[in-house]
Amino acid sequence: MKKYSFLFFSFLFLSASVVLAQSQHPNLILNKQVIAEIQKNLGNVPLFDKTFAGIKSQVDGLLKQSIDVPVPVDPGGGYTHERHKQNYELMYNAGILYSITKDEKYAVFVKRILDKYAVMYPALKLHPQSKDQTPGRLFWQSLNETVWLLHTIQAYDCIYDWFSKSDRDKYETNIFLPMAKFFYEDSPHEFNLIHNHGTWMVASVGMTGFVLNKQDLIDKALYGTEKDGEGGFIAQLNQLFSPDGYYTEGGYYARYALWPFFLFAESIQNNKPELKIYEVRDQILRKAFYSALQMTYTNGEFMPINDALKEKTFLSAELIYALNFVYDRYGEDKSLLSIARLQNKVSFSKGGIKVAQAITELTSVPKFKWESINFVDGPKGDEGGVSILRWGSDNDLESLLFKYSAHGLSHGHFDKLSFLFYDQGREIIQDYGSARFLNVEQKLGGRYLPENKSFAMQTIAHNTLVVDEKSNFNGKREQSEKFHSDYYFLSADNSDLQITSATDSNAYDGVKMHRTLLMVNDPGFIRPVVLDVFQVNSEKSHQYDLPFYYMGHFISTSYAYNPFITERKVLGKKNGYQHLWLEAEAKTNGTSAFTWLNGERYYSITANTDSNTQILFTQIGANDPNFNLRNDHGIMFRVTAKNHTFVNIIEPHGDFNPTLEYSFNSYPAFEKIEVVRSDEQYTIVEIFGKNDLHWTFMIANNNADKYATHTVALSDGTKLTWHGPTSINKKKEKEHEKRK
Repeated sequence: MKKYSFLFFSFLFLSASVVLAQSQHPNLILNKQVIAEIQKNLGNVPLFDKTFAGIKSQVDGLLKQSIDVPVPVDPGGGYTHERHKQNYELMYNAGILYSITKDEKYAVFVKRILDKYAVMYPALKLHPQSKDQTPGRLFWQSLNETVWLLHTIQAYDCIYDWFSKSDRDKYETNIFLPMAKFFYEDSPHEFNLIHNHGTWMVASVGMTGFVLNKQDLIDKALYGTEKDGEGGFIAQLNQLFSPDGYYTEGGYYARYALWPFFLFAESIQNNKPELKIYEVRDQILRKAFYSALQMTYTNGEFMPINDALKEKTFLSAELIYALNFVYDRYGEDKSLLSIARLQNKVSFSKGGIKVAQAITELTSVPKFKWESINFVDGPKGDEGGVSILRWGSDNDLESLLFKYSAHGLSHGHFDKLSFLFYDQGREIIQDYGSARFLNVEQKLGGRYLPENKSFAMQTIAHNTLVVDEKSNFNGKREQSEKFHSDYYFLSADNSDLQITSATDSNAYDGVKMHRTLLMVNDPGFIRPVVLDVFQVNSEKSHQYDLPFYYMGHFISTSYAYNPFITERKVLGKKNGYQHLWLEAEAKTNGTSAFTWLNGERYYSITANTDSNTQILFTQIGANDPNFNLRNDHGIMFRVTAKNHTFVNIIEPHGDFNPTLEYSFNSYPAFEKIEVVRSDEQYTIVEIFGKNDLHWTFMIANNNADKYATHTVALSDGTKLTWHGPTSINKKKEKEHEKRK
């Protein structure tokens, strides 16, 4: 904290030492130099020209129409909500067009709209649809209002010099200053909040301060309402990101937060370069952008941990802006151009024109590389993290994300030691994400639905262990925020054997969990298999449930099961269980296999089940009268014990081609799993399969020293020796028999 205090006072000194001169306009993202560069190149840079033509066509088609500025009454997705969103977009685009073309028709267009807001806004009370979130006036929550201000103040900045003084006085007195005051005076908690809502709020107020030449607004935006560094933009840079750029709410919300972070940073750089905002925390904004991009899959989708919507991709406006600014401010990484080509659009900024020019000039660009990577969580990097293992080419990349992070603020889920798995450009084992239909009025005005709390946030909605049908920390966020899972080790240097491992001893009282996930590539398989070893220990007996939410079509099992054809029952009464239908159940005396089909590939989960294991097949959607949940399927392994080690192998196999009418290798290769030892010191697992396959997996459970040597004697007298925390031996079964 001393480090951050020093940074705060350094920034405050620099900020206070510079008195704002009368600003030139525009002075936020565009300035006279950038506009001149755009004007010089317009017509010669196809991607920029395409982007320019897009907004010109939109605005030109509406120039002669009357633009409605309705009194706000609707929630998200409703007419008035969407109208005010469209209005700020139109004003922003018209402001850009005026800056570039100097055609007064665009300035007149913005003036017509602002004149209406100048009449309406002073009379507005709190929005009639405001609920538990911090309310706005134009919108049901203040977050949307900050987005409105952030865009509209840029439009105003672009046309500032064209407006008469009386116009400027009118807009500043009736719109901009009251709206900024509403944020920092009526919503001080939200303004100072270390959260993406706070980021949007301070960015919009700070950018307003630069345009209106109001130092007080700038200081509040940088350092919080009390200007003491407890809130504000600098505190958010220091606290929302880990040292390597991981955003604590996850990649999906990093996407949303990067927009105001970069827009305000660019505004600061253009107005107060002495603050060196792009260098803060060893270039934390650069790291934040790259970490967010690494948390996407090759199809562009953000891996949906926490309150994520699966439809969002790196094609969204937030990532277009962020990419352009990073390209400009951090060294013109040419691999980013491969993403920019997919985005097929640029921002109206110095970075935007640079990216468009580079794409025009280069005949080929290097591909952006999705890597196996580990991100630490927490501002000091000591609150767990997220690791991603990857194998293969971009067009068929196998990816596994393992989450052992801190809670993730208000958008966090109770999902300690959860994972998700991608292959073939799609989800194979999914994280549910959030229960929300963004901007769909019929679905609670686009807000998070009740099922987000009753199911999507609960532990049972994730691919991780549930103890006694309760969520981590009994579903209490304030308790979960105090703890995090712990990194054990990661090894990803060898693409054919990648390992990630973490522990948690706080999510459930008296229960210690240790999960290790391996991505193992072997010549005997078409793709790497995932070995999942989940050890749980307690001094008391508990019911342990381990679900896997698979995507695709049920094909077969290696055991008989009892399907509930005429009547289904609900799996439980609370903590998310009330939303699960029990479709079938089974018991088996030994290793079990379940196979499903997704796309052109089969997948199997082979598990170390025994007579004490109950296998449950579930479907999401019970107790859902408004059909808010997706009806996805899962398989769950249930054991009642003090100590237990779940071992599951996720195996991609075979090929299915309905066009050419063939299918082969539709059965899994693994046949038997034996846990021969599992205690505080070591876990040893023997794995057998077709073609004399015999693997032995070994892990030291309390010594992650990569230089340590371990020797374990098995009950048959065999000695196993390995170096480092874990190892896997591969041999033929016949060779094993000879050795014995």
